[in-house]
Amino acid sequence: MDYNYYYNEVMHHEWVISNKKGGYSLGCGNLVNKRKYNGLLIAADDKLKRTHIVQAQEEKVKWRSKEIFLDSNNYFECIFPDGYEHIVKTWLLPYPAVLYSSIPKSDDFLIIKEIKMHPTKNIVKISFTNCSMTSVELEIRPKFSLRDHHAVNSPDIWDKISTETKIDGSTACFKRNDTGLSGFATISKGEIREDKIIFKNVFYPSDSMRGYDAMESLVSPYGIYFKLDDGDSAYILYSDEPIEDADKISNEIDKRYSKSTYPKDHPKTCKSKFSLEKVYFTDENIFAVKKYPNILSEMFNSFILKDDIIAGYPWFSAWGRDTMISMKALLYENKLNLYLKILDKYGKLLHKGMLPNVISEGGEGTNYNSIDASLWYAIRLHDCYHLIEDEKVKIKLFGYLTEIIGNYGFNKLLPFFTGEDGLLEIKLGDDALTWMDAKVYNKPVTPRHGKPVEINALWYNALNIFEKIAKEQNKKSFKLKYIKFKLKDITDFIHKIESSAHKFVLHNHLADRIENNSQIDEFRPNVLIAMSLPYQLWSLEVMENSWKLAHDELFTPYGIRTLTPRNSSFKKKFIGSHTQLDIAYHQGTVWAWLLGPFIESFYYINKKKMKKAEIKSAIEMFTDKFKQGILKGHIASVAEVWDGDNPHFPKGCPAQAWSVAALIIAEHIFDKIEVKK
Repeated sequence: MDYNYYYNEVMHHEWVISNKKGGYSLGCGNLVNKRKYNGLLIAADDKLKRTHIVQAQEEKVKWRSKEIFLDSNNYFECIFPDGYEHIVKTWLLPYPAVLYSSIPKSDDFLIIKEIKMHPTKNIVKISFTNCSMTSVELEIRPKFSLRDHHAVNSPDIWDKISTETKIDGSTACFKRNDTGLSGFATISKGEIREDKIIFKNVFYPSDSMRGYDAMESLVSPYGIYFKLDDGDSAYILYSDEPIEDADKISNEIDKRYSKSTYPKDHPKTCKSKFSLEKVYFTDENIFAVKKYPNILSEMFNSFILKDDIIAGYPWFSAWGRDTMISMKALLYENKLNLYLKILDKYGKLLHKGMLPNVISEGGEGTNYNSIDASLWYAIRLHDCYHLIEDEKVKIKLFGYLTEIIGNYGFNKLLPFFTGEDGLLEIKLGDDALTWMDAKVYNKPVTPRHGKPVEINALWYNALNIFEKIAKEQNKKSFKLKYIKFKLKDITDFIHKIESSAHKFVLHNHLADRIENNSQIDEFRPNVLIAMSLPYQLWSLEVMENSWKLAHDELFTPYGIRTLTPRNSSFKKKFIGSHTQLDIAYHQGTVWAWLLGPFIESFYYINKKKMKKAEIKSAIEMFTDKFKQGILKGHIASVAEVWDGDNPHFPKGCPAQAWSVAALIIAEHIFDKIEVKK
């Protein structure tokens, strides 16, 4: 494959860098912003409220009496200027680095731009290095947005509101007076000159396709001017607050990436003068195969906060279900302390035994509309319980589990209940309580009322986990605020579920759910979740038949379909307005995170009848598309979803935590979880 293939792959895929606050920087390989969330600095406060501060830069270079623009913008009918045509290579990992040259490309003119983020502060560093044969002069214009990252400014906003610009030597502050939002810049060399320009009617095609407002204007209150001799570098720091020691901050940012995994042809790996001959232009691996697990770790680290996990960038915050599913990867990443901190945080947020599904940005609007998040909490406690040395921690976490089990088993006021057969049943209504939670006009697209298979497998596991820990702690009776129960009640639930498990079996495979005592056999991936858990309800024969059906009907190289193509409700493409996307979300659309339960259930079914090498080879085949995309440098993260029919381009959220976690789980399927002291 030639350079054009690599170029086309990388230019349209998105990269993301982030900090532990949930702030981020997001863009495409060609640095042409296609959605309102793309930008150089999106800051987050302590309550995860995020503010879009700097959208991009206009970048003009003077070289040998020529003026070359390195940037490009989407407008309604064109892309202007043509900076993307000067890109000869973009490295997406471990942070975006872009190599620019003349047309045709030549060592006479080479500039490297790098975008990095501070690990804990809302500060992004944009650096330029001149690798040309002669000196160059740069004129940089930051484009400020100063808005909520979910919205766009009206096209005429900067003509209507008052703003302030303050320049003091190498620092500048730009403030909009109506909201008080400010953006700061600090430069390492050159000068800042006030000169206000408004970039009118910048267009975001991705938002337009989804039916959102897709046009806004950006303001550049000043220009930044500096000269770079051959081999020289300079940087600009953008932040949401003043920077006192720029060099210290710059060094902290560089140190963050000092142990990262770099592509073979990255400028960072070049010990001598950088030139075009050092760049790989063919579509080959630019990362060593043995570095693949390290790259996955670095990808997953971008979602980790101080005490939580961002579900996905750019528009998700922390989601209870996503965190519970994703955090298994933390144990493989040797992060037990953070793992326990997250369990404690969510335990404190329990309400009638339910974990919050969404912890909204800004701390407002947290909801409790997930039936499975609390059950996943039990699974995650099971995964780490043997690693906990502090008995007080064990007792506290078991207390949270007691609240979950007590309410799920005996609280009849929840939107679900435990029936006489021991199974959890979702009441009729407008709630969408399982992970298939899309709603249109406030009605669930896939309501899954009744008794979903994966919910009851999770419930069975949670009960077994509770029983095991209760016996270890020698506890036989339990008291909540309004509920009392005994360990014998839990044992009875377990036996009832074991007696009821056959209800899910139809034609020797598992049905998706039971509604009105009828088996609903829609060929969905939820059976994979049910079969991937520590405690199993069904025979190996039933599980093997169910897995084979899922493989034949649902498996794709990019994940698992949410519905068989043979179903009349199957949606081939994940495209269109917000309503159209919600309709397609769980009706055939491919999800990468489902590779986790797909692979774990495969392992459980085959671990006693296949050799380890055979299982490993099969798993590698299941994840090969992603592995090759990562090793070749095509992708910087793993997206949320793909089209249901012949998936190729990532859709939905471009970087999703549980998607990356699934690949980590696949890599560590044979590992016994042990945390180093």
